[in-house]
Amino acid sequence: MVIDEVDTSRFCMAYRGRLKGRECLLARTGMGKERAENAAQFLLQRYSVNTIISVGFAAALTPQLRAGDVVVCSTLHCATGLEGTGQRLESRASDASLLSLASRLLGDNPASSCIGSSVVVPKLHSSPERIHELGEAFGVHIAEMESYWIAKIASAHQIPFIAIRSVSETVHDSLAPFDQILASDGRLLWRRAILSFVLHPQYLMNVLTIFRRVQPARRNLGIFVGELVARI
Repeated sequence: MVIDEVDTSRFCMAYRGRLKGRECLLARTGMGKERAENAAQFLLQRYSVNTIISVGFAAALTPQLRAGDVVVCSTLHCATGLEGTGQRLESRASDASLLSLASRLLGDNPASSCIGSSVVVPKLHSSPERIHELGEAFGVHIAEMESYWIAKIASAHQIPFIAIRSVSETVHDSLAPFDQILASDGRLLWRRAILSFVLHPQYLMNVLTIFRRVQPARRNLGIFVGELVARI
């Protein structure tokens, strides 16, 4: 993306420019419901937006998904409560025209991308057992923390929306200690982090593993979104 302007606010970092020859606004919202909602509302008040694409990383809930796989979300569910199972809010759907366009792109590389569904959870889950419970409870492909809330705002403004996520954690990966040292909005809890790494130095290996898995996830996500934007 060629950046023409950077807009810094307390809600997000916004980069206005051109991607594949199309005018785009890229917003780095941060993690969780509150940050996603605040950023979306701020940007819609400040800019004229005709399409919203929610992009980011996700945890796989099915063993077929590997790190770096791209999932285009047809349906987005929301889990309420800290445990992420049980109560549900109404689901949201990605725009049919955008889904059709994304589906045609998926045909070029079906081995590492698919149409799926997601559940948005209020907090990180570190254990493979809890990830399995989420998958069983909702029958979806991935878990993340923002897209449902952005979809809800897009629907209220009648703006076409689609969610695209890349897998950064498989069903066999553990997010420990991030579930303990990050707040629900992504803030690092420094005291907990220092204590956690002092008491559990093996967690440093988890950090390195996650960092390695994020690299293909970032690359594949960028390529797919760039090709989608070029065709919208």
